Amino acid sequence: MSPDREAAPFLRRHRLSPEAISYQARRKPSVPIQMPDLSDDAAVARWRAETNALWGEHDDPAVPHRREVIGGIACRAAGPPSGAPIVVYAHGGGYVLGSAAVAIPITARLAASGLRVVSVDYRQPPERPFPAALDDVVAVCLSLAAGDTPVALAGDSAGGALALSAAVMATAQGVRPAAVALFSPLLDHLQARRLDDAGSHTGDRQEQELLSAYVGAADPADSRLSPLRAELGGLPPVLVQAAADEPLAAQAVELHRRAAHAGVDVTLELWEHMWHTWHYHDLPEADQALAEAAAFLAAPLSPADGW
Repeated sequence: MSPDREAAPFLRRHRLSPEAISYQARRKPSVPIQMPDLSDDAAVARWRAETNALWGEHDDPAVPHRREVIGGIACRAAGPPSGAPIVVYAHGGGYVLGSAAVAIPITARLAASGLRVVSVDYRQPPERPFPAALDDVVAVCLSLAAGDTPVALAGDSAGGALALSAAVMATAQGVRPAAVALFSPLLDHLQARRLDDAGSHTGDRQEQELLSAYVGAADPADSRLSPLRAELGGLPPVLVQAAADEPLAAQAVELHRRAAHAGVDVTLELWEHMWHTWHYHDLPEADQALAEAAAFLAAPLSPADGW
């Protein structure tokens, strides 16, 4: 497959906002603090706390988040406490970094659309490698699915892999989510590793170490780790938003091809000029992307559909 040829039909052309142009001019490294030895759990915990604090773990006063424990897993929930369609959210950060609090810029905007968003504070590597994070997301999904309210899944970057894998696993168990939305998702660990070895992956060795900390001794081709390799038939509608020029866009294009071939209603949008998980930032482009994602997630969330 040639990603450049395949991307054109899905390209979202737009003029960059002044806010996006300004942000691009002052962008900093995605991980602002030097990574410690990942075998030192205490050092990793300090690094995670410091990095997350720099990224921001502030609540949104307009859309406050509540601490909840669902299925035995710590979460942060926003939006109506009951009676609203539910979206289970998996944050990004290379599995090792990030948190439900860091993801508030995304979850607050989804919740502002009237959704109840439950963001999972899943267990993180290297202290808790695969499948701990996936198990936590699945546990939250299944716990919420036991109620009468339909549930969807969403996630960004590494959290995109968790969200899609959870959807595949739940669907295989006969507990089909109502919809799935993925933002700049990582979908294939084996492909990412090969790209990095070839020197063509934009992520540096630090990013590869983060992913490897989650994979641990598992096979990176395991479909629970790499949902691009899973059986996709039977999935609900899927929306994928990615930056046209990010390396993970090739995985998004491949997901569209495989999901469509499996009969899944899949929508792919590759946003021109944007960057990996621009959804986190205070930009008109992020507002627009998340508003469209919220509408996509809400559309099938009715008592007649979903779980």
